Amino acid sequence: MRKTVLLSLTLVASLSTSCWMKPHPPADAQHPLECRMEAMHPQTAGGPTGVRFQVINRLDKPISVLRWSTPFEGWRGTLFSVSLQGQEIPYKGPMVKRGDPDPGDYMTLRAGESQIIGIDLSQGYDMSKLGLYTVKVTGGIHDVIQDGTQPPRPRDRFQPVELVCNELTLDVKKGTDVKVNY
Repeated sequence: MRKTVLLSLTLVASLSTSCWMKPHPPADAQHPLECRMEAMHPQTAGGPTGVRFQVINRLDKPISVLRWSTPFEGWRGTLFSVSLQGQEIPYKGPMVKRGDPDPGDYMTLRAGESQIIGIDLSQGYDMSKLGLYTVKVTGGIHDVIQDGTQPPRPRDRFQPVELVCNELTLDVKKGTDVKVNY
């Protein structure tokens, strides 16, 4: 009986994972990164709405990734689309105009390495209403250096990379006085 229950739970877990994970194209120069998002709890209306964001270098060599407009830079632009029950929520954070990047604007990921960061979506979007929010990655990485060249490089030589990431549904509920640090 115990084995049957354990086998059933394992099957349900693997099936539910495959339902929310978007298939990634094979790792190559056009798709060197894998992206994952996961809800952090609690999800409170008018309070923090945390998401764990992860990128993984799927290549067998190190790459340099420009942090601009990604959660690794902070709120300086967006690569997300957030909607509440089908209605798009406008981004309310800062937008930055830029010149050429500095070396510190890049992060290096070794072969197979990942970087994870927690972000609070309520800092960039109005998450004050109760309901089901959908979060999608709609942008990509402005520049990924794959040939071992040291960053930075000028904007006119950027090699952008699309991010393929799972869609996330957040069930935002009435909050309590819970202090959460992401």
